Amino acid sequence: MSYSLVDPERFTDEHRLFIERFGRTIDVASSASGAIAGAKDVHSRHLTANDAYGRIVGLPRGGDVAGRMDRDMPCDGTAAFADCFVREDRRLLDSGDIGALKSVLNIHEYDTGLGALVFDKFLLKHHPSKSVLGLIYCAYHANLERFAALFPSYWSQFGSGCSIERTECGVIDGVGQFSTIEYEVAFLLTLGYDATAIPGFLRRSHFVPDASVDAALRAIGDKMAIVGIPITSVRDRLIEARVHQRMPTSLFDTVIGPRT
Repeated sequence: MSYSLVDPERFTDEHRLFIERFGRTIDVASSASGAIAGAKDVHSRHLTANDAYGRIVGLPRGGDVAGRMDRDMPCDGTAAFADCFVREDRRLLDSGDIGALKSVLNIHEYDTGLGALVFDKFLLKHHPSKSVLGLIYCAYHANLERFAALFPSYWSQFGSGCSIERTECGVIDGVGQFSTIEYEVAFLLTLGYDATAIPGFLRRSHFVPDASVDAALRAIGDKMAIVGIPITSVRDRLIEARVHQRMPTSLFDTVIGPRT
């Protein structure tokens, strides 16, 4: 990355003025649109937010988020997933891609009630100094029923609520790189689908051929065997690697559907 991550202790007057202006901009924009938006520093501590964000985390004004981590919010649902949010933020900040965008589905009890929100996150860039001061987040409502219909047992397996990143494919810690189809299959294995149910699910969701699913299942088994994980422990290893919190793009887009 040609831009440098800057700790808040090293903010210049120019940086602070930039953040103040950003705060005023989202206040004006949200007054007409109702958008939910804010910004955090490189340690995931909130810098500013609009009132719409303040309301969902239990604060009277968006400005009250300044200096707080997510674990410090009055909203218990938000505080419960604070560690997840920090991990998600860190992956974005460490991506090395100045134009990176991360989308995360958060379903939990907000101060305004149970809701499903998709948070789009991208880097807070100060171009004159080639600095990354943190990240910007903005959120929109998603269809809670769509998620529940596709993955009805998710909460019974992993607890109430969730914070799930959208991902193309990726490295599974301790196992290695997975292709797109392998990661789709791995995600469904993590959710408890077996080798007989996965082909039908992927065929219905986005027309993946059964032969491709079979090949992916064999590849996953081979990769697990190489690192000494028996077939009976594959799902446990995937859960340990938090695969259930990183949904492949194809399934994420199916769950989210059109913006509301």
